[in-house]
Amino acid sequence: MTRFATFATLYFVALFLEPAEKWRHPWFTAMFLLLGLAAATRGFSRRSLAPLLLLATIQPLLTEFPDVANHVNVELVCNLVLLAAIGFTLRHQDQFGSDDDAFDLVRPVLQVTLMLVYALAGFAKLNRDFLDPGVSCVGSMVDDLTRLAERRVAGVPLAVPVAVAIALAAMALLENRRGRGSSARPGQAWRAGLVAAMAGLVSLVGVGVGRQVGAALVPIMACVVIAWELGGGLLLAVPRLQAPLLAFSWTMHASLSFIGFVHFGALAFALLSTFVPDRFMALMAAPMAVPGTRRRVARPAVYLGLAILAGILSGLGARIPAAVCFNLGTLVMLWPVLRTLAARTPEALWPGVPIRRGAAPAWLFAGPVCLGLLGLTGYVGLRTAGNFTMFSNLRTEGATSNHLILADNRLKRWDYQEDAVHFTRFDDRLVPPSYRGQHLAGMELPVVEFRKWIYQWTAEGRRVPLEFVYAGEVYRTPDIVEDPVWRTPARSWAMRLLDFRVIQPEGPNRCRW
Repeated sequence: MTRFATFATLYFVALFLEPAEKWRHPWFTAMFLLLGLAAATRGFSRRSLAPLLLLATIQPLLTEFPDVANHVNVELVCNLVLLAAIGFTLRHQDQFGSDDDAFDLVRPVLQVTLMLVYALAGFAKLNRDFLDPGVSCVGSMVDDLTRLAERRVAGVPLAVPVAVAIALAAMALLENRRGRGSSARPGQAWRAGLVAAMAGLVSLVGVGVGRQVGAALVPIMACVVIAWELGGGLLLAVPRLQAPLLAFSWTMHASLSFIGFVHFGALAFALLSTFVPDRFMALMAAPMAVPGTRRRVARPAVYLGLAILAGILSGLGARIPAAVCFNLGTLVMLWPVLRTLAARTPEALWPGVPIRRGAAPAWLFAGPVCLGLLGLTGYVGLRTAGNFTMFSNLRTEGATSNHLILADNRLKRWDYQEDAVHFTRFDDRLVPPSYRGQHLAGMELPVVEFRKWIYQWTAEGRRVPLEFVYAGEVYRTPDIVEDPVWRTPARSWAMRLLDFRVIQPEGPNRCRW
């Protein structure tokens, strides 16, 4: 497989796992999968990837935008960048005769995109509530992971088999060091059993004390997350630091996949692969033996198969099995790389991938520039959702912010965030799907977002009684859809482009998507 085909497989998986998370659009998801399988069977190329990119761009723009997740906005920009690069290289075939030439052209743009997303997400977490153990999103995620680790499978906490699998994989890598070889030797099975037993015992102890020490470690872990995203995102520009940063990033995304972020993990895996040197990408694409047969299959094909299974399981609500399939697929891709690095041979030296590599035209970087502007929208008074402030505890509404650097909201130029309604009563069954699980009584919502809801209720033909306060005036209406003041039969440009979270009127800002 070419390097382009390897990356295209990883990226197609990310595009597929997004709609496959809940299969809200089953016909599109199934069609997209079939078209992707047809392209993968022939081998991904510039010409076969382009229609898939176009479909994956048009569908969310027509059905969900602007109410899409942060990573979907990243995908939309990356899709347009890839389409522009494919068109440019096909037009200049004399300079970019192969698909790998096209990959080399677009690689630095994708690298900058990922670095920017990480850095913007880390910058948003520089706020006092993210460091507060009582409300920090880190604490929420630690609770989710702790409950997951305590979940019992056949009477055993899930943490035990996971720890044993990790320990055995690490042992297999260590056995591969120079001079040892990979064949079984006397005593190897005994050592493997001892390692497995120790890993299981340590994981049991960890589950027992996890909840007691978790809250105390939240501020420390919050600082680690900020350092990883803000500092690590920028340091990916340094080739010699890329290997440890990639390892840490992959570990983080593998962990988060178990609490529902398989789709984002797949996108991160695809973009992180642009930092993998060419000779290691060749290892990721190398064929592997199928257990129990004499057949050999390209590793990206195995990854694609496991990812499809993960998408099906995710649609059925089987979150943990989906994460297992996804992480097993990434391990299949990375295993020859890990073995080579563990062997400590001259071939194992990691040269990194300089960001300046390639001949990408300057206009192609308009993609990451747009993402950078999107990441600033919350600070200037525009949208507060879908702009890389996910799970950050950031609050920019009002005269002041909880941000440690921009606390005075010095960049704010628009007042969309302050023009809000206050719900005195609210039936939570009425909220759009992206807000499900949130209790809105006593909360506030920007008027632009509120009118988006009214427009949706109008399209659905619903009758919605509401009670709320706006501009100091109490509104009680038996049907907001037909209210002469609030009727919204059409969308304004602000409604088409902006997306807002609900606003917590007082107290430390709690964790929200």
